[in-house]
Parts: sequence; C-alpha cells; structure tokens
Amino acid sequence: MVFSHVLYPLMKKEWRKEVTTFFGIPMTVALPSGTDILLNGIKSHDSEIRLSKFLTRQLQPGQIFIDIGAHHGYYTLLASSLVGQNGKVYSVEASRHSFELLQYNTIQYNTIQYNSSTYHNIKIYHNAASDQLGEIVFYEYPGPYAEYNTMVKGSYDHAIWRSKVEETVTRVDTIILDNLIEENGISKATIKIDVEGGEYVVLKGLGRSLSHGNFTIIMEYLYSTDTGNFHHRAVTLLKETGYSAHYINAVGELECVENIDDYLRKEKLDSDNLVFRLPSSP
Repeated sequence: MVFSHVLYPLMKKEWRKEVTTFFGIPMTVALPSGTDILLNGIKSHDSEIRLSKFLTRQLQPGQIFIDIGAHHGYYTLLASSLVGQNGKVYSVEASRHSFELLQYNTIQYNTIQYNSSTYHNIKIYHNAASDQLGEIVFYEYPGPYAEYNTMVKGSYDHAIWRSKVEETVTRVDTIILDNLIEENGISKATIKIDVEGGEYVVLKGLGRSLSHGNFTIIMEYLYSTDTGNFHHRAVTLLKETGYSAHYINAVGELECVENIDDYLRKEKLDSDNLVFRLPSSP
C-alpha cells in the first residue's frame, strides 16, 4: 500500500510481484495495478467478485473460454484452472506491455501445472479484436491506469486522471472472432469482453457465430445517458441476435434484467459485468 500510494506516484515505476490467487494459481502482477489480487487473491471490486463467482459456477472441465481484453491474465488463469486439460482458453490482449506479462504468466502456469511448456490449454494472441482485419491505433496508459487501455481515441479525455498521465500510442494487428471461432471449430463457449469502448466492433466481428452458435457473452457495461454510445449499440446488437441480458447476483447466479440502465441507477452503479445468453441456454 505504501508503494501504491507513496512510492509509485514519486517514481512512476511499476513493481512486479508474484501473488497467489484464491484459486491457488500464482501469477505476477505489476503493482500498483493488481494490488487487490496481492492483498486478497482476487480482483476485489464487487462486480469482479461476482464475476469470479459466476465463472466458478459456469465453467466446467472440457469447456471453452475466450478472454478478450485479458490484461495480465487473471481471468485467463481462473478459466484455465476450471476447464482443465480437456478444455481450452483463447486469450486476446492488444497492449504490448500487458501482453508481455500475460505471456509470462501463461508460461509460468504451464510450467507449474504441467511441468513443461509442451502442453497447455491456453492460446494467447497479441491482437485487438475487431470487425475488420488490418492494423489499428491503440492507446495505452501506465501503472494503475493500464486497465483503461483502449482502441477508442479520446475515451478518457474527460477523466480527472487523464491530464496527469502520459498516453502511449502504438499500433497492433486485429483479429476477428468469427475467424478464430471457425478456425478452431468452436460452437459453444463463454466469451468475456472488456475492451474499454471497443465492445461494439468486437461483437460485429462475432456476428456469424452469434447467429449459428451457442455462446455466453460477458460484457462490461458502463452507465451512460447517451443511448447512441458504444455500450448501448453493443447491447442492441446482442438483443437483435436473440440474446437476453442478466446481472450476476451476490452468490454468482444470473438474474434477468430488462432495462440495464434502470438496474444500474437502482443499484447506484456506474458499471457492471453483464451476462448475455440465448433463451435456450441452461
């Protein structure tokens, strides 16, 4: 805590430290980002605790998990431990810095879990998920602001912290989820999308699969009065494809929600992880 609140603001240099997660798998975090995992073994925002509970209920051995916006790999490692050797995790991260640590954590996990790097159930991609192949501009932020990395220019220009933080502009190749899913013969999977404003284009790149497969979509949703913003457009796309919205309750179970913004206002939430499913899904 001293490092996060005193030393980092002075030095502006991260501190990498190995921590043990609540599910027993060690991972390395780049403090001050990941301080909650260091202290508690879990991403400890209420919405993240509920999501962790949901995934431990949802994911079974042999299933498939796709992590879009994997950051340092917390959910990638959690999912990998749940789906086991017969399951598969596909992990996509656009940030060069975050991908480096995601790759390190994946290699360490493979070595510990399987005593070699020749077999593993995680495949990682240094790409940005989108609806078109090519190269895009990507905006990265240091330290505790790394989770705001985005493909959307100016997303956080209004934030108080933005004026104090230097933005790094990079370029990264894109990947289309329809292609990933078709190339790997996937017809059913749980997909987590946390891409700070890129949700709509990620889902556009999933259009064919949404129409023909059976997927559980987890998407971070930010409250906004702008009904034309990217999160509203993403929800509209999902609902037009037949998916219904749910929030995750305190024990990790799903509850239907008709009006997402009304739910967030009632619960006094700025954002939440929502789950979208087809009516026929168990």
